[in-house]
Amino acid sequence: MLTVAAIVAPVLVTISVVLGSGARSGPRAVGFVVAGLAFPALRLAPRLSVAVRASLMIGLMFATGVVALATFGFSSGPGIVLAGAGILAAVFLGRAGALVFIVLAVAALFTVGTLTARGVLNIRAADLDPGDLRNWTRVSVTFGFLTVLLTSAIDFVIRHVEKSSRAAADALTDLRVAYERLALLHERLDAAKEEERRFIAHELHDELGQMLTVVKLRLGGSGPQTAAATAETIALVDEMIGRVRKISGDLRPPLLDEVGLFPALRAYVAAQSALSGVPIEIETEETDGTRLDPAREIACFRVVQESLTNALRHAAPRRIRVRAVRGADSLSLSIIDDGGGFDTATLAAPAGHLGVVGMQERIRARGGRLKIDSRPGAGTTVDVELPIA
Repeated sequence: MLTVAAIVAPVLVTISVVLGSGARSGPRAVGFVVAGLAFPALRLAPRLSVAVRASLMIGLMFATGVVALATFGFSSGPGIVLAGAGILAAVFLGRAGALVFIVLAVAALFTVGTLTARGVLNIRAADLDPGDLRNWTRVSVTFGFLTVLLTSAIDFVIRHVEKSSRAAADALTDLRVAYERLALLHERLDAAKEEERRFIAHELHDELGQMLTVVKLRLGGSGPQTAAATAETIALVDEMIGRVRKISGDLRPPLLDEVGLFPALRAYVAAQSALSGVPIEIETEETDGTRLDPAREIACFRVVQESLTNALRHAAPRRIRVRAVRGADSLSLSIIDDGGGFDTATLAAPAGHLGVVGMQERIRARGGRLKIDSRPGAGTTVDVELPIA
């Protein structure tokens, strides 16, 4: 806008001086030429901010328009200059600044018209009627109305563009945060895989491997097996079977595949309560006995598993309550604890609470909604609403 004004202003001033039919005294002509050259000078002036340049240009344009109005009368040139000052004010100074310059321009029109009608100003080219003053009054009102209309339209466009730009910037920020979270989740997934492999390797090598070695030595020993040795060997085999079942259950609960989500949740909650010593209540309600699809069952189970693990590990709760209700079209889960809680604002950080982010992504990928309500010292509530269809 400033560049356009710097280019157009000298052209308009030249046309006004050369083609204007009003008084063109030497000093006034020189003044208009200087004003026209001041616009590109301000545009190229060093060490001036855009706001300062714009303010100086708007003030200069308004002053030039007023002088041109007093010189050439109610012609199109001064009106364009004054309207341009209002438009630039709308762009750089906002709606209030534009309104101020429009009011000043209309006041200048009425002032010049009044002074001309009273003979104070002599504008030969002005089409005025000193008798009833209808012409210049009508011109002033029309100018004010059209300038307000044009400035309002430009202000609306500017605000719309700014709103779209802010929305685009917010979308880019959200996208950047989402990519950062995705990268962290991918890193965590790789770390979880390696940790799971390390755990399984440890269990197989250090636990089952040692037990199998002992069983082999006992079975390969010389002489008949005594009843006590046989019993010890059977006990070792039973322990190995229990260890294998534990490893398998940690990787994926067998009840989830065999009987479904609700029995698996009841068994898991009972086991966690017994292991941690924290009372964990579970309430289940099914309106339909049919199984959910495997993807939704494992998603719900992992949410409950992650929520209980977080509560027992970090919140030191005295009691936890789990509620699972299956309706006709959706499944609702609630995990409520009375532990230490946390500030949910930390969830917005890309690296904060990746376990919670993982739960949110599991539910979101299946068309559901996960909400976490928590405050420091006030416990935590995890609510899940998952469509069945």
